[in-house]
Amino acid sequence: MNHPASTMLSTPVHASPQEALVAAAALPLVIYGYSLVETLRTCRLQTSVDAPTRYGRAPMNMLSASARQWTHEDRDIVTPANDLLYFCGWLNLADGPATLRVPALPDAERYYVVELLDAHTNNFANLGQRNVPQSGADIEIVGPGQRGSGAHVVEAPTSLVWIIGRVLVTGPDDLARAYAFEQGFQIVSSAGPARPASVTQWQESGDEGIDFFQNLFRAMRDFPPSQQETGLFTLLRKVGLRLEDDVEIASLRPSIVNGLRSAYAQGMALIEAHTRSQGHKAWGYSLRLGTYGDDWLLRACTAMKGLGALRADEAVYAMADFDADGERLDGRHSYELRFSPGMQPPADAFWSVSLYGEDRYFTANEMGRYAVGDRTPGLRSEADGTLAIPIGHARPPQDANWLPAPAGHFYLILRLYHPSAAFRAGQYTIPAVHRIG
Repeated sequence: MNHPASTMLSTPVHASPQEALVAAAALPLVIYGYSLVETLRTCRLQTSVDAPTRYGRAPMNMLSASARQWTHEDRDIVTPANDLLYFCGWLNLADGPATLRVPALPDAERYYVVELLDAHTNNFANLGQRNVPQSGADIEIVGPGQRGSGAHVVEAPTSLVWIIGRVLVTGPDDLARAYAFEQGFQIVSSAGPARPASVTQWQESGDEGIDFFQNLFRAMRDFPPSQQETGLFTLLRKVGLRLEDDVEIASLRPSIVNGLRSAYAQGMALIEAHTRSQGHKAWGYSLRLGTYGDDWLLRACTAMKGLGALRADEAVYAMADFDADGERLDGRHSYELRFSPGMQPPADAFWSVSLYGEDRYFTANEMGRYAVGDRTPGLRSEADGTLAIPIGHARPPQDANWLPAPAGHFYLILRLYHPSAAFRAGQYTIPAVHRIG
């Protein structure tokens, strides 16, 4: 499921009117359901272990704390950050609440956030320095229809909750301290380790279109659409596909199967195309990430290129696929990103620029550097205070600030943690990436 989609949006050719009807009816479901399917894919991947690992995987209702920053070797979640330690966990609240212990923060200046996402990737709550006492707290997380009894209660919109914890690492000398703090986060009580049926019955046959719809239909029995979303299935009922039926998609009539495959191909191409600026702008970002409402396309695009994104009050993610001239970024060229004196990104916590290949993961490089930001050791500013970041595959003569790229297309994400009010009000312009060779 986690593959770059074709950018071609050609008109499909269908063998029959029924096949065309199925394709038309199912296309909105691809956009609606992509984030849900990606959530369950990631849940299955990360919970298919018998004990917590040190790279983000743990059984249901347990946490796994990473012992190092993520690199090109870590491929569970697209577009990770490299200046953080991650800890991850999945809660199944179907049988009762769970309690998350947030430890005392020994260093009041250390940034951390515990992100809580529902099954559709909505970031419904964040826990951090701004709402958790420095002495720590036990946070009770309750599912739909449940009531909490503790002093700190968070209500989850779905019974499946994804926990993504982030702890800032300021440099190699800080890693041990950051890891010690990270290990203090624990799930101290929960109803049990069972995974949702849509996770245990996950299908991965190699036929991506059929697998997508099989997994989506199972997912929506665990996490039914809201009343206002059920109209999505009206046309599919015309060909005998009903959400409440437990059907084997591959065994249906060829016209239905082929129509679903067509819808999947068109939907994935549409989502992928909209992950890039339609006007070839140098940078693009949305202040609505994590709180999507009925903007299913934004939700799908975010799941494809930024799965697990935080709400804008916590972090802003600006993406660049194009240079200042509107051309695709390509590591075979040389680029420069220049921040004028006093004009570095206005973030109250910290900021960084990360680079990803077309597969949406970090790429291996000789320097072992995946991001540059205000906490990167050894950065050099020019005499007037300008910070210039050279970007490209070829190593520049002055490489202290170099951000290595693959020898092909890539994209950048500028992250601002605790973005300033001025930034969120549109009073800061991110400088474009200029090609210099």
